[in-house]
Amino acid sequence: MTPTEHASSLLKFVRSISTGLLKDMPDSAMLRQNAPTDNHALWVMGHLALTDSWITGVVGAQGVRIPDSYKKVFDAGTSPVADPKVYPPVAEVREVFDAARAALIQWLESAPQSALTVSLKEKTGGFALDPIDAVHKIAWHEGWHFGQVASVRKSLKLPPVMG
Repeated sequence: MTPTEHASSLLKFVRSISTGLLKDMPDSAMLRQNAPTDNHALWVMGHLALTDSWITGVVGAQGVRIPDSYKKVFDAGTSPVADPKVYPPVAEVREVFDAARAALIQWLESAPQSALTVSLKEKTGGFALDPIDAVHKIAWHEGWHFGQVASVRKSLKLPPVMG
């Protein structure tokens, strides 16, 4: 596997687990927090959509459309709240969540090798060394946040997604 194929495969694998965790979670549980410091599933989806959008913007990819209102409620430094009136509808956030990842994967799979070795250290404030490094860190970031969603899922007595 090339580094690009590996990175694309990782993004798809992580998203398949995340999507599985959301699959049969009722909309009524999307704002559930098992502990006040946990992020709820709706916030996680919106936050990860913004993260994918940020990285696609850094690498110059096209096609990601995130409503400006998302920054106010999903950006880094925001805290989830239990009031559904604060957020866009669950179905809309899922659509944006999926579209942002699809745009990132599409860019990654079509990018020339020269675009994948460009330094991103300065543009990302040290978050990522290059686009492949950014993709690996995005995958880790998603797993981190979806651990809290898995905890909510378990508390709802929904079947496990992995083992």
